[in-house]
Amino acid sequence: MEVQLLRAQIRARLGFVLDLRFPTALQAMLSLALAHESGIVRMTSAGLADGLGANPSLVRRLLGQLVERGLLRSVLGQSGGVSLARPAAKITLAEIYRAATEGKPLWVPRADIRHRCVVTSNIEPYFEGLAKLADEAVTEVLARSTLADALGELRVLDQRPSERGRPRKRHEPSHVVRR
Repeated sequence: MEVQLLRAQIRARLGFVLDLRFPTALQAMLSLALAHESGIVRMTSAGLADGLGANPSLVRRLLGQLVERGLLRSVLGQSGGVSLARPAAKITLAEIYRAATEGKPLWVPRADIRHRCVVTSNIEPYFEGLAKLADEAVTEVLARSTLADALGELRVLDQRPSERGRPRKRHEPSHVVRR
């Protein structure tokens, strides 16, 4: 329900819906990879949602999908949380993308158009084919990079001065379980 409310708010502001599943899942996975390197065993969904500035119910749903796909391990209880199920170098961005989007297409055609001409009569199958090609291209590009690669790229970006020329601020992840 919260996700629907968030989408409605975004649609009201922007006039369209942004799909935040993959960016949120990727950021969560990158945060977990970084936490693992820092000696943090697990992070809670609340801690991840807070660190990501994301809707907690969206984060919980995405974490569940990542667990189902074997990308994360989940431990219940007071010291519970999630952690990477495999080393970051063994998880591709395509796997994260497929888990987050659940095989749903990147774009969907408008189905509310009356069929009046060659365009409106054929746009749905044309657009479905176009969306399928775009999704295949996205998946192919993402399959070339691992979570470890992405974290390495972020570290390179982090070495650049901030826009104001000052060092970037660092924050300890919240809701963590240390080794």
